[in-house]
Amino acid sequence: MPGMMPTKILLVSPSKFEVYGKMAPPDYLPLGIAYLGAVLENAGHAVDIIDIDADGINDAMFVDSLGKGYDIVGFSITTPTFQNAQKLAELVKRNSKSTTVMGGIHATILPGDCLRGGHVDYVVRGEGERTILEFVDALAGKMKLEDVRGLSYMRDGARVDTPNRELIENLDEIPFPARHLFRQQKYTYPDALLSPSMPILSSRGCPHGCTYCATKILFSRRARLRSAKNLVDEIEQLILRYGLREVHFWDDNYTCNRKRVFEIRDEIKRRGIKINIVFASGLRVDQVDREILECLKDMGTYSMAFGVESGNQAVLDHVKKGTTLRQIEEAFSLAKEVGFETWGFFILGLPGDTPQSIRDTIEFAKKIDPDVAKFHILKPYPGTEAYEELRENGFLLSTDYAKYGIHTPPVHRLSEVTADELMSWQKRAYRKFYLRPGKIFKHLMRMKSWNRIKLNLTACKSVIKSMV
Repeated sequence: MPGMMPTKILLVSPSKFEVYGKMAPPDYLPLGIAYLGAVLENAGHAVDIIDIDADGINDAMFVDSLGKGYDIVGFSITTPTFQNAQKLAELVKRNSKSTTVMGGIHATILPGDCLRGGHVDYVVRGEGERTILEFVDALAGKMKLEDVRGLSYMRDGARVDTPNRELIENLDEIPFPARHLFRQQKYTYPDALLSPSMPILSSRGCPHGCTYCATKILFSRRARLRSAKNLVDEIEQLILRYGLREVHFWDDNYTCNRKRVFEIRDEIKRRGIKINIVFASGLRVDQVDREILECLKDMGTYSMAFGVESGNQAVLDHVKKGTTLRQIEEAFSLAKEVGFETWGFFILGLPGDTPQSIRDTIEFAKKIDPDVAKFHILKPYPGTEAYEELRENGFLLSTDYAKYGIHTPPVHRLSEVTADELMSWQKRAYRKFYLRPGKIFKHLMRMKSWNRIKLNLTACKSVIKSMV
């Protein structure tokens, strides 16, 4: 542990290939460490960021980078990137004197996993912006470690968990993500019409209780919203600094506050901002109507995704989605009428799924007919109700977290569906949806820009692979 205040900090985003697959160019910039970089830099610390995939960093290159003599090396992790981060932390310990720390959703849910093995010195649980600042002060001797809320570490062979940190109530107080700290600036999205495109978050938390979702463990079931002014200030900064032409919202629940939807639209129009907008993370079908959709269209939105999950009402009820098939149909119908491109996200292998309910989902996808359909096999993340239900029923087949990526084979089975059968159902879903008369032609007609054509060539390979 450094004796003086640590000022040199390296933040690392481990390889995500297991999560999203290999993208060229890389997909979204990781906002989590971008926010941490911003608060640390604002506090006067010298911060570097490495995105392993985007920067093309191998182990030898990573070790070379440690020669800068960082006081702290931090990793932001999800469940499927956990093992990659552990390997990097081991490299840090073998090749430097840096203090290691992990944060992110997996670290919040399973801090003991991160500390096991001795390569990680500290774990930041929950929202990290305030905890990381106090943690740096504690290492510098400015406060006691036990007074830093949201911290876990080992002492005398036992794990110490300080009390949980309260949520950040006013999100406007958090500085904008430090995008300038990333070496690679050619991030994109597989279906973006224009480049450069960048992600943005306007809120944290979701009040709904879907049993397969782990986000509420990190951000709670209470939605906290940035003000319209603060959000549009960031969009304006991105336009001026990076020439942003397309912004992608990654909120868990953008439309949960109806009044704010209109406030954001009005602020964008008041400033005369013209920009493409995409809601890529999935809007809720029970929170959109014609007025909301026309408002989103008016502010520059051209594409939106909806989280459908299942085409079987009993399964939707089982996983506490809180939506109905009728609401889903109405949302897609309205979105098409207003003139949006639509995406539908479907999950195969949800608790309660059977061969018939999966068949229902495929047929329902064809019925609502989004422009793009994604059929993912459930990954039951630790800490979720779905994980516990599957575990209690003996349906979990693996706890190897490297196998918990979106595009990796199933890690569970169901009472009437084996893991191999889930894979077969996924292939069938893609074939049934895309290999229909006219569907391929319609998809080709979506290629409205050279940027989208280039990006879809990569995405198309993944879909074809899923089919066969």
